[in-house]
Amino acid sequence: MRLNCLDVPALAVAVSAAIAILAGGASAGITVVGLPGGDSEFSALTNNGTLERAVTEGRIGNNNASNGTWEHGIWEFGGVGGLKAQGGTTWASSTAIPFSVSYDGVSTITFTQGSDVLSWNQMAGPFTDIFIRTRSARSDTTISLTSMSLSGFGALGTDLITSGSGTVEYVRVANTSNFGAFTLSGMVSLAWSGSPPANSSLAYQVKLSNVVPAPSVAGGLGLGALMMMRRRRVG
Repeated sequence: MRLNCLDVPALAVAVSAAIAILAGGASAGITVVGLPGGDSEFSALTNNGTLERAVTEGRIGNNNASNGTWEHGIWEFGGVGGLKAQGGTTWASSTAIPFSVSYDGVSTITFTQGSDVLSWNQMAGPFTDIFIRTRSARSDTTISLTSMSLSGFGALGTDLITSGSGTVEYVRVANTSNFGAFTLSGMVSLAWSGSPPANSSLAYQVKLSNVVPAPSVAGGLGLGALMMMRRRRVG
């Protein structure tokens, strides 16, 4: 993953400062970080994906050939609930097209990729986090997400550019409360050498999810007090 000026460890601090200066109180609860643990870290944060509300996916598919394979879709519950909407996109290697994922604050997700627009209006429940995932399954392929921004927040401050055989990378946009209506937008390009890859071997996803709550300070203090009581009894 290549970042604009910032590396992943420094990203959360820099973005938090930018929020305070540029975005004001409305976005003060949002931070942007990488997930160095990839899919394993995502699974730990989301209880193996069971906390996902919806996932949008753009992929190479079959490059809009006529056999019915899609390049543009919306999944329910990370795929458990099935593919709810799908469409086609014709890709040209290394040519960027716009994409956006919009949430109406209630139940509707709209996913635009190039000129193709998909919508699904039955997403159940709120969510606190947006995970942006990229995958490159072949050594001669690259996926690039650039110029990404979030309405009410501004530029995410990072380009997610992923190359290599079996490489998966993430950016996490975390909120201290539930997300209301927003639009996440940017540019996406797929690049390959020789024959095009297929299906989800070159793809990106925007995952709308809750996360496993972090242990509370109060809970930690309670556990510490219990440990002290046990030690006193033993003594």
